[in-house]
Amino acid sequence: MKKVLLVPAMLALLALICAPLLGIQPAQASEPVKVGYMISLSGVYTALGVDLRDGFNLYMDEIGNKAGGREIKVFVEDKGSNDVSRALDIAKKLFEKEHVDILAGIVGTGSAYALAEFVQKHKIPFVISNAGADDLTQRKNNPYIVRPAFVNSGGSHPLGEWLYDKGYRNAVLMGADYAAGYEHVGGIARTFKQKGGKVVQEIWPPLGTKDYAPYLAKIDRKADVVMVFFAGADALRFVKQYADYGLKGKVALVGKGYLVDDNILEKQADSAEGIITESHYCLLLDTPENDKFRQAYTKKYGHPPTLYSEQGYLTAKLIADALEKTKGEVKGEEFVKVMRSLELKAPRGLVKFDTYGGTNQNSYIREVKKVDGKWQNVPIKTYNGVSQFWIWSPEEFMKLPSYSDMKGKWTE
Repeated sequence: MKKVLLVPAMLALLALICAPLLGIQPAQASEPVKVGYMISLSGVYTALGVDLRDGFNLYMDEIGNKAGGREIKVFVEDKGSNDVSRALDIAKKLFEKEHVDILAGIVGTGSAYALAEFVQKHKIPFVISNAGADDLTQRKNNPYIVRPAFVNSGGSHPLGEWLYDKGYRNAVLMGADYAAGYEHVGGIARTFKQKGGKVVQEIWPPLGTKDYAPYLAKIDRKADVVMVFFAGADALRFVKQYADYGLKGKVALVGKGYLVDDNILEKQADSAEGIITESHYCLLLDTPENDKFRQAYTKKYGHPPTLYSEQGYLTAKLIADALEKTKGEVKGEEFVKVMRSLELKAPRGLVKFDTYGGTNQNSYIREVKKVDGKWQNVPIKTYNGVSQFWIWSPEEFMKLPSYSDMKGKWTE
């Protein structure tokens, strides 16, 4: 009788032992990994959000929405342009209603700063696809954040030095009047001044400005360069109005790559000719990874990718690669540590992460030229492996005034 009773127990034990060999997965693996992807699909940053979404979806298609033995289920949400309260509401809904394991996306710096406390409180990995808010991986370092895109001022530092080395000496700073503007433009100004350049004026139009004429009229004509940050619809308008106002060719216009991104460059046309920008991505990069990405993206969507497309693509790759390494487990801070440990061969080049979750990657100086009848951002200089802290140690850099604190003080 005892021998008969042992049979079911032995069979159950054998089933547990043999399950992995038969491909039977634990209960967790049968559940999808849920990713809340928050991007701007309305407002001034609509074009950015669409490209971030399309790049993300392309990579997910390539891996069949599976990694680490689990399905990846993505919840895409439109959070508008830089509406902080809306971002928090959506994050709360994704966490409480959809029970997402990972939050990702975010275009605007203000929204990224606002979400930092939320993800830390709820121990949710937060993969920032675009918003480069400096202090999230610096003075307010958050163990739940990693950013496969950029740090706002990170790529600005080499551009400031490059401009001084090219002979520019007197600069006007101009950018959208919020944290991203101060950080992108401030990074250029800091290294430009450190080399010996001078800032003669600061001008900060509101985000979403339609008519830049009143601000263009203020530009000091003694300056030889205007350093700017504008993106999306603002960038499209600003570049055209800068040329229409008669400043093109008289005072050099330089900035970050968003100013003449590939999704607006053809509309800017002749107005953009000769503009110098810095970016962590360039469509014309001749690498196997970029060739594959460019061809796949163009085939799927009918037009070439932009830097935002590449950022969305890399966001998905980072999440998937981390899932492969953890065999599908997502455990808050531990999952972020795994992501920060990865080295990614991306279309833009090799991407690493420092211990703060910031990127270490190439910085490309580009010039708008017409190539084969089409306006292109042509790379003219590469800075390899640029840290968010540039030439400073993290400790030295974080003792410097933040770029938001420096607003209004650059002419001193």
